[in-house]
This record gives sequence, structure tokens and C-alpha cells, in this order.
Amino acid sequence: MKYGILILCALLLTACATANYTTGSDFKTDKVDQIEKGVTTKEQVADWFGEPYSKTVINGNQVKWLYFYSQGTSKAQSYVFTMKVQTEGTQKMLDILFDDGIVSNYTFTNGAAPQMSIN
Repeated sequence: MKYGILILCALLLTACATANYTTGSDFKTDKVDQIEKGVTTKEQVADWFGEPYSKTVINGNQVKWLYFYSQGTSKAQSYVFTMKVQTEGTQKMLDILFDDGIVSNYTFTNGAAPQMSIN
């Protein structure tokens, strides 16, 4: 009986939780290969990908647009004195630098989101 109460207490002091998350707005990626440095305009980019997740003014001539989408799952397991948290998912990011309204540089990544594990 005494051990049963100890086991019950240990079980009550542990917990777990799972949460799904999304950040940003999903965007189509089929036109990424058509972006040309020195040729593609802001209007074309907006037509192909929609409104960006963020816009940043670099200086009077340069603006950076960021398209970002991430989705995944976070799992947390709590023990009496410790906690374990793990995340996994996917993300895509299109980072575009415009100079006077024309693409001067861009980067695109698509794949697994960086995994995080905290013990």
C-alpha cells in the first residue's frame, strides 16, 4: 500500500503536453526559380508570392521583404525535477533585397525546421 501511494504521487507529479504551431503565411514556391537579380520587380514578386511576412527599409533605395512560413509540433514532458521539450516541423523562407524596386539579391530555403531539444 505504501509503495502504491508513492507510485501514484510520482505519476501525479509528471505531465506531458503537445502543441501544434504555425508562424507566418504559407506561400507558393513554384516561381522562385523565375526571380532574376537585376530584372524582377517588386510588382512581379508581390503578384507571385502575395504580401510578405515583413518589410524592412534598409536605406532610401533598399527594402528587404521576407516571406516566412513554419509549422510543427512541440512536445513537453515534465517530471518531478526536470522537463524535456522537443520541437520538430518544417519551414520555408524567401528573403529578397530590392534596390530601387528591382531584386538585387535573394535567398530561399525550404525543409526541416531546426529541431530544438531542452532537457
